Amino acid sequence: MKRIMLILFIGASAITWNVNPASAQVTVSEKPTPPQAQLAAPKKPGPGYVLIPAHWIWHRPSKMYVWVGPHWVSKQENKKWAPGHWEEKSNGWKWIPGRWEKIKKRQFLFFK
Repeated sequence: MKRIMLILFIGASAITWNVNPASAQVTVSEKPTPPQAQLAAPKKPGPGYVLIPAHWIWHRPSKMYVWVGPHWVSKQENKKWAPGHWEEKSNGWKWIPGRWEKIKKRQFLFFK
């Protein structure tokens, strides 16, 4: 019995550790269009917040993309929000979620 439990544990661990987050992305045959009704942004909770615009997310239980309304999140230092977008692939469309990106510092070159 202990041997069977050990084998099951090792097998489950191997599956868990081998999951690639990029493989969880779902491709659809047609690019969804946002709903025509615009969702109003909630009131800003205070200073230091950034408005994340409405966007798509994959809803696993219903196995479809759903539209999420705008919402406020705490601003991350030295980063800016890059909104998500649809990217065309050979087998359909894939949603690339929004993410925080580091703000690149500008470098100035002085010539003599």
